[in-house]
Amino acid sequence: MTLHDQQREASLSRRRGHRPRLAAPGTGRRPVLTLADRLLATALYQRLALPQVAIAALFSVRPETINKRIRDIRQLLDQAGHTFQPSPHRLASLDDLSSLAIAAGIAIPLASAIQC
Repeated sequence: MTLHDQQREASLSRRRGHRPRLAAPGTGRRPVLTLADRLLATALYQRLALPQVAIAALFSVRPETINKRIRDIRQLLDQAGHTFQPSPHRLASLDDLSSLAIAAGIAIPLASAIQC
């Protein structure tokens, strides 16, 4: 924290009567991807080698967001001693993912079908 920031915070603290900042539980920005979304993205990337750009399109986020979240989850999985075993299926696009799901007998509703 710079000197200016420290002085500004001290001034604000005096105006508040030296009470700490109040932050209500649940305030702040909500995460774009839930924990389940992050785990699924990591599994798609590590197990099926689906490109991060395709995963980003699947979750409607930027590829940079997917990259950061995969890195975070990978670190947690490494600490827990868990690794994904690579699948014999290597996917290059969302069309490949859709084809794999259909071949596995997973029905994809028309409303939520994967679109590229």
